[in-house]
Amino acid sequence: MRIKLSKFDLVLLALLLVLIVFFTFPLIFKFNSCIAGFSSTDESYGALWNFWWLKHAFKNLLPETTVSVIAVPFGIDSAQSGYPIWNFINRWSSVLANNIITYNLENLFSFFASALFMYFLVFYISGNKVCGGFSALIYILCPYHFARAWQHLGLAQIQWMPLYLLALFQLKDTARRKDLIFCVFALFMVFSFDLYYAFFMLIVTALFILFLFTYKIRIKLRERALLRNDIKTSGMIVFSCVLVFFLILPVVFQIFKNKRNYNDLQASAHNPYIRPFDDLFSQSARPLSYFLPSVVHPFFGKFTETFIGTQWYGESLTEHALYLGWMPLILAAVAFRRWRKTHRKKKCLDALPFGESPCDKEDFYVGFFVFLAVMAWLFSQPPWWNIFGFKLYMPAFFMYKILPMFRAYCRFGIVVMLAVAVLAGFGLKFTLERFKSQKTKLAVAAFFCGLVLFEFWNWPPYKVIDLSKVPAAYYWIKEQPKDIVIADYPLDADSPN
Repeated sequence: MRIKLSKFDLVLLALLLVLIVFFTFPLIFKFNSCIAGFSSTDESYGALWNFWWLKHAFKNLLPETTVSVIAVPFGIDSAQSGYPIWNFINRWSSVLANNIITYNLENLFSFFASALFMYFLVFYISGNKVCGGFSALIYILCPYHFARAWQHLGLAQIQWMPLYLLALFQLKDTARRKDLIFCVFALFMVFSFDLYYAFFMLIVTALFILFLFTYKIRIKLRERALLRNDIKTSGMIVFSCVLVFFLILPVVFQIFKNKRNYNDLQASAHNPYIRPFDDLFSQSARPLSYFLPSVVHPFFGKFTETFIGTQWYGESLTEHALYLGWMPLILAAVAFRRWRKTHRKKKCLDALPFGESPCDKEDFYVGFFVFLAVMAWLFSQPPWWNIFGFKLYMPAFFMYKILPMFRAYCRFGIVVMLAVAVLAGFGLKFTLERFKSQKTKLAVAAFFCGLVLFEFWNWPPYKVIDLSKVPAAYYWIKEQPKDIVIADYPLDADSPN
């Protein structure tokens, strides 16, 4: 299926853009002096400072990779080298504008691009544009996305994951050379913005290949040509991953080079390569993380707030903001029920060759996202469940043995959200098929969209940090001679920061 933007597509995407702007309303009028964020966070200032440094280094012909104005006279290594593409965008956006505008543009881009790519993904596998827009709405407005946009700019860049899945599916369906290039590009973009999501997508790739081989395996064992197609598709997917590895080789080299400086240190929150094992428990999903509305919801937030710090919900306002929404879950259940019914009774169009029927494709994709939702949920769990003294080990326990630099497996919640959003799109499609009138279908779709908007409602108040007022200490520093060194003694000595 070739995707082209029609007038309907443009109208639908324009409506999504209006919603994005509406949810970030104050920033439109204070784009140069405010950023979206929790007033209590300090993460945003780190990103703003990095953007400032890129412009400062460019204007003064200083090397970007060594920050000379900190830890004088030796300087410190910059983390910018880990994301060359993102660093390139940040540099020129900061040079042409400033750090605040750069920060806001990237945040808004994450919303618009996530809507665009999610829309294309669901439209490609379902053939329904309304359902594509519905899934995009769920994905971009979910509490996880906003929580990250208010604190972790890198983790807010969730847009490349649906694009990569779209590339995987096109590669599976056509196995053309241009689809291989598209797959390489999409995975490379995931790696270029956040290594957590790159790690997640490599796991999703392995799960996709596993599902590809096991899907209707009995038929494939009889028809060896189908099995050979799976082997060919898997080979192309693995080849694309290898190509991406070579493209990011400078980044990998830099990581291993920096890791040598931390090998002799104990695992700690300050060691970026060996995180404490106990963090896997505090930064994993909890039973209620997925089912309670966000703390910032104007009606239900106070109820959720009573569970913060408990074993049932979790400790963090951002890490455990994994609410999937009851309406998306209900529609996902509708898709699951329909899939089980058709999968068991085999009501697909058997007259067509296996794999070419629209029902075959629908059966495959719904089945995969059901499988992905379950597996991503398992990956987001603590290292083990303690059931009456018996330890049932979860994937996080084994992954930590391989890559101890990753500790916040609750972030796998965005993959769960992606899978649920896709399934909810199929659920809406199956629900709309019960109605004949086009007006009724649009009214039902609008009703479900309204329910999702209510579930993911997060204002008032707006989460905005005003940067227009500079602390008085900075004016005093500006008046001092330029050849001085400043020692900063933080008042909050007990904080990890």
